[in-house]
Amino acid sequence: MSSFNLWWTLGGTFVLVITLLVKAPVKNSAAFVFTDYENFTGWSNRGFVVLLGFLQAVYTLEGCETAAQVAEEAKRAEVLAPLAVVGSIIGSWFIGLAYMLALLFSVQSIASVQGTAFAIPIAQLYYDAVGKRLTLMCLTVVALAQFMAAVTAFTASSRLFYALARDNAFPFKSKYMALNRYQAPYFGVWTSVLVGCIISCAYIGSAVAFNAILSSAAIAVMLSYLQPIVIRVFWPTTSLPQRGPFSLGRWSWSVNFASFLFTVFICVLFILPTAHPTDALNMNYAIVAIGAVMLIVAACWVLWGRVHFVGPVKTA
Repeated sequence: MSSFNLWWTLGGTFVLVITLLVKAPVKNSAAFVFTDYENFTGWSNRGFVVLLGFLQAVYTLEGCETAAQVAEEAKRAEVLAPLAVVGSIIGSWFIGLAYMLALLFSVQSIASVQGTAFAIPIAQLYYDAVGKRLTLMCLTVVALAQFMAAVTAFTASSRLFYALARDNAFPFKSKYMALNRYQAPYFGVWTSVLVGCIISCAYIGSAVAFNAILSSAAIAVMLSYLQPIVIRVFWPTTSLPQRGPFSLGRWSWSVNFASFLFTVFICVLFILPTAHPTDALNMNYAIVAIGAVMLIVAACWVLWGRVHFVGPVKTA
């Protein structure tokens, strides 16, 4: 499945890029692609508007750490897992850049995309650029790539359920540690699928709710990255007594400190309103979602974790 996902994403991106660049009736100039500025937020500060665009950029990198989450099932994980994480980020950058440039060179009308009647604005861009039939092909490529990404996310989250259950971090340990004949923690898989489907349905009911989920998901992932970074910044000598095959050497603290500042900045940025003037309909409710999750986590710790949680067992 992972191999199919990789080749489908690479091949699909290549097909999308070529289709858009060949079939688009009008190609935009390089000046438009690299210098045009469009602001539909209502905010007048250009710098702040540009920063608001970080949400989509950061969201596309979510899941790059999946290799670490399934490292226990891999051979030579201490070498291959870090390579997979770094490789996924570099690969995503190149693939995303090629796709984004193709979209910008082939978009026929910003106003048409902005005012589309389609539920997915990108469908309007495809429709204007390549016509109805090829739009269906493009959407099929994207939909299957998204499905594969969801499968990867469910795989990683099910392993997190298994690890937390193994360490008595939450109830129903026997269910979340149970494996099927394929040695997969099926209860965690189906829990992830159920939660994912519920969250996806939010887009049907309210774009505001879905955007809040998008922002809160990015914040939640960044906060999870922040925890080991904080440890490395404030306890650099005691947090990692034995180094692995990869080391930044004397640059380690500086890189971690820069990561700490950037992550805190991004988390604050993503809870700010994305539209002006702000009202109940366009408010950024990410802070509400993140606050609710933190309350649930705190309640689980007080009612269960502090009594039953024993921490990972050192095996080597």
